[in-house]
Amino acid sequence: MSEIILDRAAYAHNLAQIAAKVGGAERVFLVAKDNSYGHGCRLCCEEAAKLGFVRAVTRSATEAAQIADLFDEILVLSHIPGGDEDERFCYAVNDLSYFARLKRGLKIYIAADTAMHRNGIAASELDEALRLCKQGGFKLCGFFTHFRASDELSGDFFAQRQNFIEFKRLARQKAAAAGFGNLKFHSSNSAAIERSAGFEDEYVRVGMAQFGYPQFDESLNLRPVLKLYADLISSRVLKKGERVGYGAKFEAPHDMRIGTYDLGYADGLFRYDGEGELALASGQKMLGKMSMDSFCAEFGGEQVCVLDDARAWAKHFGTIEYEILVKLNSNIPRRFQ
Repeated sequence: MSEIILDRAAYAHNLAQIAAKVGGAERVFLVAKDNSYGHGCRLCCEEAAKLGFVRAVTRSATEAAQIADLFDEILVLSHIPGGDEDERFCYAVNDLSYFARLKRGLKIYIAADTAMHRNGIAASELDEALRLCKQGGFKLCGFFTHFRASDELSGDFFAQRQNFIEFKRLARQKAAAAGFGNLKFHSSNSAAIERSAGFEDEYVRVGMAQFGYPQFDESLNLRPVLKLYADLISSRVLKKGERVGYGAKFEAPHDMRIGTYDLGYADGLFRYDGEGELALASGQKMLGKMSMDSFCAEFGGEQVCVLDDARAWAKHFGTIEYEILVKLNSNIPRRFQ
């Protein structure tokens, strides 16, 4: 049966490297959304909690409920207000309309729109946001923003960071006048952490870096955590000139032993169409078009490692490693080793 094996030592190493750079595990919000980027939310959060991490970020309250017992604080980023929110969690306020739609008295973080123009309030809306916050009895935990280009080598990142510095200054001033204190601020995602130094007045949100995928800073020496394995369904000798798979895409150039393995695009893998060369992490070439529940490759034994670094597959398919990993089906068994 196909499986995902997570490298416990690599994960602990990555978290230690990140914590050392930003001033300690307590300053880190671990981003666990979308099944911890395909790695397994509960599994990874259990490991992180053992290592002293106390804050997490999820996409939904359903995700947050899976790990509610592990962290002191969980921020839900993309909740659609309904008035029946779980009071154990903090909720992102993504625009002013949320104040009328959320359950009164909740813990909240207000998103700041500092240039991405996706979610959040503008600096000019701070007075109204704080008024509505007080009116609804909300417990204001702080403010955050998200960078639109921290993973691109341009001045855009620095300009937006300056926008948030100005927003923080104004937010602290106005929040204090409105009676709100002990606020947390966070803006840096994984790429921004790599490009920054000094996090004295901010917390950080760590996503893909925890799983071993730096964007710039190789000095962090991060290590990929996930390896995907497939098991042999059957094997045979494909004679010279015979073809395999849908559309008879691959023709054997000589007699060769091949294997059919138990992973396919239904398991979240990108569908290899037989064009170009795609090698498994264990070295065998994939042969012909991938099927829904299986693929064919040069015979590699009873089990092959399909991928151990998502960047190789991302390069082949013209995408980013994020997309390769988050698509991995949650039904594939996962375990730390």
